[in-house]
Amino acid sequence: MNRNNDINAMRDLISCGCSRICSCIGHREGEEWFPYPIEEDALVCTNKGVFPTQAERMQHQQITNARRHLTPPPTFSIVGHPSLRIYRFQLPHHFLHLLDYVVEECQRYAARTSTGWLTYLYSLTKQDIALRDIPGLYEASRPITSFIKRTIEQVYGVDTVRIDRNQPHVLKYSTEEGSNHTGVELHHDKCDLTANIMLSRSQSYSGGGTYFPDINETVRLEFGEFIVHPGNLVHGGVDITTGSRYLMILFAHTIPRKSI
Repeated sequence: MNRNNDINAMRDLISCGCSRICSCIGHREGEEWFPYPIEEDALVCTNKGVFPTQAERMQHQQITNARRHLTPPPTFSIVGHPSLRIYRFQLPHHFLHLLDYVVEECQRYAARTSTGWLTYLYSLTKQDIALRDIPGLYEASRPITSFIKRTIEQVYGVDTVRIDRNQPHVLKYSTEEGSNHTGVELHHDKCDLTANIMLSRSQSYSGGGTYFPDINETVRLEFGEFIVHPGNLVHGGVDITTGSRYLMILFAHTIPRKSI
């Protein structure tokens, strides 16, 4: 299936109004849990969607805990000195089609609103769209979010990863007419860890990257790569000079793993 057909098929599933996008995605409003397959008879169907029973939730938590310890940590490269805990990863290949879908749906959403990408969700980055604001998109992107959360748990040795209400969100840098948001000044984030996922291919823009003054280095990610770093580490978005650059951002709060 080519990319456009894949995206259209996903849009059809979401637009039908059912939260059961696939058999690997469960949903309970306001809560997070990992998307492992569910037996159909363990689901409770309501007019708001399909929800797992309490017993099934407990079973999935046990599976999650077991897989957390059995699954080997993903491969990564260290950026700068190891003490800074900046790590670079690659998403699995089967997730990459979701990245194109996320960008396209954000573009469609922005085209329907009077302010477009200028949502002012955050004070420094002016062009941000929270995935929860687009019906079905948060659920569609949940496999990526869950993979990143599990990656953080394994690599950083934490027990639990929580994300804010507006997470994940998509950030747009652009040199298009009417847009003067091409980068962002040096700052730090109000979270324990920040994940940046590259949604754009390198040929679609020039310039850009994430600059870390502590190592005097600019990290330029390729499509499908993501970087995780402590939120209190100062960093900035280098200005792009042509094109548009899209990132999916996730601000995470962690609970350290308990010693046994």
